[in-house]
Amino acid sequence: MSDAFTRIGSVVNQGPYDKSDLEAPQELVDFGCIAFVPNPLVGVRAEVEEGTQRIVAISFDYKDSTLQVQAFATPKGNSMWEDVLEDIATSLKNQDISMERHAGPFGLELYAEIPTGINKTKSVRMFGVDGQRWLLRGTVSGAAISELDSKAELENIFRGIVVDRGEVPLPPRELLPLNLPAGAIAPKAN
Repeated sequence: MSDAFTRIGSVVNQGPYDKSDLEAPQELVDFGCIAFVPNPLVGVRAEVEEGTQRIVAISFDYKDSTLQVQAFATPKGNSMWEDVLEDIATSLKNQDISMERHAGPFGLELYAEIPTGINKTKSVRMFGVDGQRWLLRGTVSGAAISELDSKAELENIFRGIVVDRGEVPLPPRELLPLNLPAGAIAPKAN
């Protein structure tokens, strides 16, 4: 469970949560390993891998910002976020991409300027939370990098996520399986 806290009314929310957490929200939209509290102000998209048609991430759109989340398998009792963050930082450094590490509400974070075209970049903020045999990674882009209302809205979405690791043995860093909720329209591959 995360050490991050936010006060919503008089209730302290410590998410994201494991499915077994007694404090976990109950009224959720279920995408398999990732479930979340619905928010009418936030659009939700499933990100599909082109070759396999497998859902690889869930994206939450709020105003001019996006939070993309992915859940990965981890070994029991091991924290992996700092190792994953170091691997991401090494990859970005090898590509000469500008980045900085900062402490944030979910722990150590990475800010980067990702090239999107000739003389164009996109600011991103990456963070993660280690759970019970899972790692939930978030990547924020858009106005929520610096605009407080959008940042708070997307952080609250992240805090409200419930991860269902399942019992299937998976190697560390393997994406946990995602699927569409009943009645959802299948997304087109990117």
